[in-house]
Amino acid sequence: MNCIVYARVSTDKQAEKDLSIPAQLQAMRDYARQQGWSVMEEFVEPGASGTTADRPALQRLLARVQVGTVKVDVVIVHKLDRMARNIEDHVAIRATLKRSGVRLASVTENVDDSVSGQLIENIMASFAQFYSANLATEVKKGMRQKVLNGGWPHRPPRGYMLVKRPDGTGNDIEIHPKDGPLMRRAFELYGSGWHSMRAVAALLARDGLLSRNGGPIPQAHFRRLLSSSFYIGKVRWHAVECPGRHTPLVSSELFDRVQGLVHQRYRNPGMKGSVQGFPVRGLAVCASCRGHMTAERHGRWGYYRCSRQSFRKALCDAKFCNAERAHQGLIKICRQIQLNRVTASTIQNAAERLINERQETRARRAQGFHDERSALLAAEMRLTDGFTTGDVSPALYKARIAQIRSQRSRLEEASDRTSISAEQLAERVAHALQLATSVADLYEAFDELKRAELLRTVFSAIVLDHNGVVGVTLKPPFDDLLKPSAVAAGGEGPAAQRLVDAA
Repeated sequence: MNCIVYARVSTDKQAEKDLSIPAQLQAMRDYARQQGWSVMEEFVEPGASGTTADRPALQRLLARVQVGTVKVDVVIVHKLDRMARNIEDHVAIRATLKRSGVRLASVTENVDDSVSGQLIENIMASFAQFYSANLATEVKKGMRQKVLNGGWPHRPPRGYMLVKRPDGTGNDIEIHPKDGPLMRRAFELYGSGWHSMRAVAALLARDGLLSRNGGPIPQAHFRRLLSSSFYIGKVRWHAVECPGRHTPLVSSELFDRVQGLVHQRYRNPGMKGSVQGFPVRGLAVCASCRGHMTAERHGRWGYYRCSRQSFRKALCDAKFCNAERAHQGLIKICRQIQLNRVTASTIQNAAERLINERQETRARRAQGFHDERSALLAAEMRLTDGFTTGDVSPALYKARIAQIRSQRSRLEEASDRTSISAEQLAERVAHALQLATSVADLYEAFDELKRAELLRTVFSAIVLDHNGVVGVTLKPPFDDLLKPSAVAAGGEGPAAQRLVDAA
């Protein structure tokens, strides 16, 4: 009789061991020799899960028994669960073999075509499915417990690496000596607001932060990296989020600033690739109906047009606004509202004095926020432990955890302002004043993308009609700094106070 053998292991690590596939093959060859069968072919499946029948070697085996030039009488496996780990796949594979007149033989299990043999085979297939399902449950339970203990059950993201403990009890996650500083720089570059996601990936690729194919990290993957709270010391796995044992790579303040930019750019159409040539898109508001305006080209000319006309012409009858005219009008307005450098210097000095006066109060508030945050984290951990042990019902856990996380979110938002050092606050004030004194000059010097980012830093809306810019709305703190009355005689102090509050 002619036979073929099939060997499989679930992971690549198992495939590398001498007692896995080689041991299976040797046992099946010995079994065939004892039965007097001739082994025609061997099919090997290294590192493939038995929970699915969509395996290359298995599919080739099934095709071989159905259309092979030489008749196959028996398929040998070391154990039935090597062929399949669920009943549905086992029955389907068994039916395919039966239609071709092929027997299934197991080295370690006594199966044949008798009634008792079929019963044993079905029982063993059921055991294989139970083992697979139970193993998955236990693995998930272990992974969940590891997260609750501050560990991470997967490969750490870029910038981190696994380091074996000296005592051999497991691995610790540490900052990668090369990729760690590069990922920190990625957050800093993107958080500055002057670089796109693609530009940051390209800059860091030149320094060695590369994808697997040797090029810059793809934009979608880079965005997922910058959105991972792992970099601020948190581990999130499904619905569980806990403080991690690893060292944070960036501060919460920088991380939140990056998330704000990601949300703004990927939700606001004016910040996408179509911004080229139309830096006002996303900020432009129709003077006639106050609807948002889109941008388009007609030949060599660009125009801003009320987006409501795209849905129904009767909603707005405003005429197109020539893009070049709008851009020139915006430069004039920027020059008119630009803060002179003498006044900016006076405001900065007043702001620095105010920052120093407030530092003691800010330190007390920061300590209070720290104590409240620690209490909330402890409450969340107790609640999660209770849920894991079954003492807390799923409904109660869901309601209480949502309440605690809402409180934590509000607390984090309030504490972020107190966690800023005096030096960082002074830097923010200086940056805002620098923009206020040179917004027109920067606009003319920047490329299209940087112009769009500058406008979104200073303005919340730019009102257009067919003649050009007819009005603007400024964002804090520029709405106070750039108003003509903001720094009238003796007004530098109040202006500095508003600037520090906004920073």
